[in-house]
Amino acid sequence: MNLLLRPLQDPNDPTWSVIIMIAILLCAVLYIVVYILGIDERENGSNGATQQEELLQLQSSRDQQGS
Repeated sequence: MNLLLRPLQDPNDPTWSVIIMIAILLCAVLYIVVYILGIDERENGSNGATQQEELLQLQSSRDQQGS
């Protein structure tokens, strides 16, 4: 049990396990944020293209009616 709960040799040394855990956590948070923004971009991109296609169809149908 002393092997798992041994005290630090120098109390001023950083606890590397905590630093590594925080680095892994920051990487995971960054991945999730990029993933969410990617989903948002895909959803907005598809809606924008649909609206643009509708506008183009409306303009072309008006041109056909006028001629």
